[in-house]
Formats: sequence, structure tokens, C-alpha cells
Amino acid sequence: RPPRSTLFPYTTLFRSMVHSQTTQQVGATTVYIDTLATNSSIPWEITLEGEDYLWVTERAGLVSRIDLLTGVKDTVLDIRNEVHTVGESGLLGMALHPNFPVIAEVFLVYTYGPEDSQGYFKERLVKYTYNGTDLAPQDTLIDSILAYANHNGSRLHFLQDHTLLMSTGECSQAMLAQDSASLSGKYLRVNTDGTIPADNPYPGSYIYTMGHRNSQGICTLPNGKILVTEHGPTTDDELQVLEPGKNYGWPLIHGFCDEAFENTPCATGLYQEPIHAWTPIIAVNDLVYYDNPAFPEWDQRLLMTTLNGQRLVAMKLNSTTTALEDEDQYFQGQFGRLRDIAIGPNLELYVATNSGTNPILRITPPNSLGVKELQAKVSMIVPNPADSYIQLSPADPAEQVSILDMNGKTVLELKQVEAGEHIDITRLASGTYSVEVKYVDVDRVLRSRFMK
Repeated sequence: RPPRSTLFPYTTLFRSMVHSQTTQQVGATTVYIDTLATNSSIPWEITLEGEDYLWVTERAGLVSRIDLLTGVKDTVLDIRNEVHTVGESGLLGMALHPNFPVIAEVFLVYTYGPEDSQGYFKERLVKYTYNGTDLAPQDTLIDSILAYANHNGSRLHFLQDHTLLMSTGECSQAMLAQDSASLSGKYLRVNTDGTIPADNPYPGSYIYTMGHRNSQGICTLPNGKILVTEHGPTTDDELQVLEPGKNYGWPLIHGFCDEAFENTPCATGLYQEPIHAWTPIIAVNDLVYYDNPAFPEWDQRLLMTTLNGQRLVAMKLNSTTTALEDEDQYFQGQFGRLRDIAIGPNLELYVATNSGTNPILRITPPNSLGVKELQAKVSMIVPNPADSYIQLSPADPAEQVSILDMNGKTVLELKQVEAGEHIDITRLASGTYSVEVKYVDVDRVLRSRFMK
């Protein structure tokens, strides 16, 4: 594959990244929705690498790296022969080292066999090294965690001190969540070399928190607090503040302390209640904190994906992070089960779904269709969306400008574009286009997108 800084023929290399393209209203804001990489099957985790790539795990055992501009998907790991996939198990959580790619480490969780006579098998946390093309296994950090067809947790999240959190499910054995001798039904905290952090709340143990049924969502707020989501049984999906050493009560407490069967455990004061609970359940999954004043409906809100609910939930927290002030729901039933969510370099959002048609959605506010700064000079397109013309910003002379459709076909190419020149696009059909700009005084190609 040629370097990203080199112009090359696009027709044979680019693949289509748009399967469908729509506009929808989110309150007063019009967003653009298209599909990135239609050839992904049951993506479980999506995470950004800088401003150019989206990494994806597929439950069958594939890890891929997708170019955000072109949609080209490169498989960097194939462990389908090693992963045991049944029910909700398989290749699940993933995290890139916070200093990636300087420290080119990738952390993965997957389940493996064989099954025992009761249908149980194992789960492990493994560290890989990315060599620029493939993932090479480096170390198994935690092994032989109990696994089952469901309730395997497996969301990964780095803390500010670069220790790694991993959620584990209770594998449908509810009381394992209360068993300090078991790693099931917990959040675990581990150093990147696999050792136990010296300040873990349970000395000599990976256990960070306990009493979890099956947590598959986690994010850090601007105030440093950690929020997690947890699947309830038929009631009480939960949103929780994660604090070291706390016990979140499963199966002794379901949601808040508001049922007769919970009176005795709640009276002990040993268990942490959530800040919000959903009944009936909507199968809460991953979440992010979104900060974008140009998108007021979602600005400074938690955005959460759901499975049974098949919706994206936008939530406003109160100032003390003890309750929700409001909650709005979007896209209900439109795209199937929504598994994961990630924020892109221009505040666009990527959503992993179980849909075979739209496995990875991109939701783009109209003010963020360009690509962020790649070096000292910024290449943006104005206006965006455009109607009859586009202009480069900054308005400096360009040696070459190439406009490509989303099938990788060059539809317009200009040489020696003058500073501030209007580029006529009246002959282009409506759609999303990528732009390659070679500036006279910049030794690389800068990329951007625009909508017509």
C-alpha cells in the first residue's frame, strides 16, 4: 500500500465506503448518516487511532483497521481458529495503548475453548504489538477467566495513570459476582505488563470493583469520574459511578434499594446504588461523553448505545454526577442493535451495530465534514455542505486538487489551483466526496471531505 502522503491511482485501490446516505433531524440539527466499511460482521469494539483510522473487533475473531477517509479496511489479526464463539462470546473488548503508536500495543479480550460438561470455557486478556501491518502476540496478561455463552463483560478502558480496566461478567452464575476468590462479575485493574497494581483495593488481586452482572459500557468524564453501564435481568439496567473497592450489589440488589428482598443487604450500607436505572430494560451498552457546542442537542451529554432498545440515548448529568437531569432517545429501531460508540477527529460519531447492512454507522454534524489538521497547514473545504462551488481553506496555491466519489473514482482533477479560487462542482451529483490536495509548499497530500 503506498504511503498516505503520495498521490496514486484511486480507481483500483479505493473501495466504496458509503452503503447508504441519509440526512436526519436531531432536534434543530441536521446530521448526515452513512456507512463506513460494509464488510464488517458483528463488530463489538470500535476505537479511534488518531485522526485517520478506526480499529474494529469482529466477534468471530478478526481485528481490522479502517481508513476513515477512504473506507479501506485492512485485517491486521485473524484468530478465528483460536476464538470460541457461541452466543455472546468471541473476540470482544479492545484498547490501544494511550501512547499509541509510540507504544504500539493493542489489548484484546477473547474467549476460547474447549467447553466443559456444563458449557463453560475460558476468557483471556492478551497484549499484542502492531508492526505497521499486523498484530503480533506479545503477552497473555490474565488467563483462564471463566467464560460462558453470555455474560462475559469484556469492555476495556485505560485510566489516566495508564492502568487498564477490564469488565467481566458473572457467566450466568450470579453469586460469582460476590465471590472475592473469582474474577467473574468484576472490574479488574491491571498494569500493561500484566502485573497487579500495588494500590489495587484488594491487595494481591486484580479486582477493582465487584458485584457486577455484566457491564459492557465505560467512559471517563471531564471531571475524572468513571461511569459504567450494566445489564439488568428483566428490570434495572444501571448507570453507575465506578469507585475502587466498591461493591455494586448484584445479585443481592437490583438497581436501587426499593424492593422488599433488598432490605437486608441494603441496610448493611455495603453496596453501591446506581445513579440511574431503566425498567423495562433497554440493554445498555457502551457510552461516551460528547462535547460539541455546535451540536446543542448532544453537547455535554452522555451518548449511550443500546441493544434491545435499538436506540441511541443522550443524557444530561447533574452537576454532582449523582443523577440524570434529562434523557432523550434517537434512531429507535432504525439500525438494529447498537453495540459501541466512538467519537471521531472532527466530532463525528461512529456506531457499531449488529446489522449486516449498516455494521458501522457514521453520524456527522454538518459543521464537521472536513478533516482536522494533519500538520501545520489545515486543509478544509468551505462551504460544507456545498452547492455550486468549493474553496480550499486556507486559500493558498495548490499544485493539484483531486475530487473522488465514494467508489474511489476521480471525478474532477485540477492542476495549479490559485489562492482563493472557486472550484466549480455544479456538474457533480449529490453525495459525499473526498478531496486530495497537494499544496505547493507542503511535502504531503492533505485529505478532506465535503457533502454536496
